[in-house]
Amino acid sequence: MKTKNIYNLIILDESGSMSSIERQAVSAINETFQSVRNAQKQNPNQNYFISLVVFEGDGVRGVRMVRDRVPVESVQDIMQEEYRPGSCTPLYDAMGLAINHLDNVTKKEDPVLVTIITDGMENSSEEFSGKAIKELVSKKRESGWTFAYIGANQDAVEVASEMNIYNALNFDATEEGTKAMGLTLADATMRFFESAADDYDNSDDFFENIFESKKKSKKK
Repeated sequence: MKTKNIYNLIILDESGSMSSIERQAVSAINETFQSVRNAQKQNPNQNYFISLVVFEGDGVRGVRMVRDRVPVESVQDIMQEEYRPGSCTPLYDAMGLAINHLDNVTKKEDPVLVTIITDGMENSSEEFSGKAIKELVSKKRESGWTFAYIGANQDAVEVASEMNIYNALNFDATEEGTKAMGLTLADATMRFFESAADDYDNSDDFFENIFESKKKSKKK
C-alpha cells in the first residue's frame, strides 16, 4: 500500500456561547485526537496529521491556530487553558484562513478531512463572505477534500448546504448533548481515516455509516 499523508483539520467555535459547554468541547476534541491515534496504529504505513483552529472575536484577529499539522503520534491533548470562549463568531474568516493555509502546504493527492463545530451562526467575519466560503469549499471538494459541519442552535443541515457541505450533524448545546456529539465525531473520524487508508471515497457519507452501524447493533 502506498504511503499517504492524511490530514484532519478541525475548526472549533470559541465564541462566548460555548462557555457553558467548554469542558465537554475540549473532551470531544481530545476524543477525536484519540480516534486518529487509533487509526494510525491500525495503519502504521500511513502518516496522519492534525490541525486545530479556534475562532472568536472580530474577523481574522479572532482566529487562532492551536495545532498545526502535528503528526498524530506526537500531538498533545488540548488543555482547558488553551480553549477560552468569549466574544463573537467569525466563522467564515476561520474557515477561509484555515482551509487556505492547509491547501498551501498539502499535495493534491493528500486525503483531507475538514470538520467545523459551532453552536451559533456567523456574525463577525471581515474578509470572507458566505459566497466566498461556498466557492472555496466547492473547489476543495472537487479536488477530493471531505467536509463535515456540526452545529447547535440552528438547522445544521440547511446551514451546511448553503456552504456546499453535505455531511451535517445537529447537536444539543448541553453537557450531555456535547458529550454525545464528541462520541459520534470520534467514531466517524476513525471510520473516515480507515477508509482513506484503503482508497475508499466516503466524502458524502461521513455520518451515514455511523448511524447505519448503530442501527445494526440495536437490531442484534
